[in-house]
Amino acid sequence: MEITKYSKEELASISKILKKYRALRKNVGKKSSNLIHHELSWENKIIIEYFPSLVKSEITNTATNIYKNIFWIEVLENQITWKENPNLAWWMRLFLGDDMLDISFESVRNNLRKI
Repeated sequence: MEITKYSKEELASISKILKKYRALRKNVGKKSSNLIHHELSWENKIIIEYFPSLVKSEITNTATNIYKNIFWIEVLENQITWKENPNLAWWMRLFLGDDMLDISFESVRNNLRKI
């Protein structure tokens, strides 16, 4: 990589990003790369955790409607990262960047324990 072909402003910008990444890496750990990626591209990671016995095709429509009504974004099926989570007591958790919506029975059970 030739550094001479970049302007001083571009190099200063890259240096600033790398310093921020280094600081995040110390404080946040593995999540730092996701944070930097989001800051540079403004793309949110869309993750759905679901109970393994559920069929993805059956919950896809529900999940996209929830993203549309709760997070106010249109989600295509190819944008979704699916993760099985056997610790969920049925249903699913929806993630958009750092935001999470837990609509599993596990969350209901935990809330009822507090009463």
